[in-house]
Amino acid sequence: MQQRTSSVRNIKLNGLTYSSIFNIGDAVCARTKAKGIAVQKEGAIFSGDDGVRFENYSLFDMEANLPEQQQPVQKTTLQHKETIHVGDINLLGVSQAAIFQVGSIREVTSEARIKHFRRLMDDNTHTNQADS
Repeated sequence: MQQRTSSVRNIKLNGLTYSSIFNIGDAVCARTKAKGIAVQKEGAIFSGDDGVRFENYSLFDMEANLPEQQQPVQKTTLQHKETIHVGDINLLGVSQAAIFQVGSIREVTSEARIKHFRRLMDDNTHTNQADS
């Protein structure tokens, strides 16, 4: 991996969550993995336990369908300058196994599995309906 210097004047990051990486400098490898269940309720009253469990959904047990390793590509890179200059970077957030990298990185593997539920109020009973 050819080395270059990255020069950033200012980075503003509001949030970094859930297995995410903020890295300044060079790295050889980054592997991130996150799984989550999100429950959104109309007229939300949260009891703390919605009865939603990872083991109830095969999504979280399946093997990732990653592409197979390919033969290396022969390439020639000509870098006109030794330094990459960047002014300001403003990020709202980096989340769910994402990577924000300033510098070089050789290999990245990221996986995020999120199951979303929306529970709507039943018009007649004013209770939450089953998951949809």
